Order: sequence, then structure tokens, then C-alpha cells
Amino acid sequence: MAIDRHSDTWRDNERFMLERRANCVESLINGSPKDERLRGEIRLIDDFLARAKKDPEPDPATVPPGDY
Repeated sequence: MAIDRHSDTWRDNERFMLERRANCVESLINGSPKDERLRGEIRLIDDFLARAKKDPEPDPATVPPGDY
């Protein structure tokens, strides 16, 4: 499934995720008894945002056959 990086829905979600990440980083810096949980959440947010930055793989059913 491709993510439309230019949609309002994506921008709202991206803004939420970046704010959430910033809060986690701030909590981690300030010292928290949940350090490992915060690191995991930051890692998950980073992975999620990186996934949207990748160009989607073409669907083999829609790619015309070519002679190579």
C-alpha cells in the first residue's frame, strides 16, 4: 500500500508522530523509569516515518512486460 505523502491525512499523522517523538526524547533526556520503552517507541516512530519516505514498489500486475 502506497502512502500519499502529500495528503492532509498524512501531514496530520506525521505532525502527531513528530510531536510524540519529541516528547519521548525529552522524557528520555530528563530521566524516566521507562527508558527502554521510550527508546522502543522512538525506534518505532522512526521506522514508521522512514517507511513513508521510500518510493513504493511497483505492482507487478500493473507493470507492462518488457523485452530485456
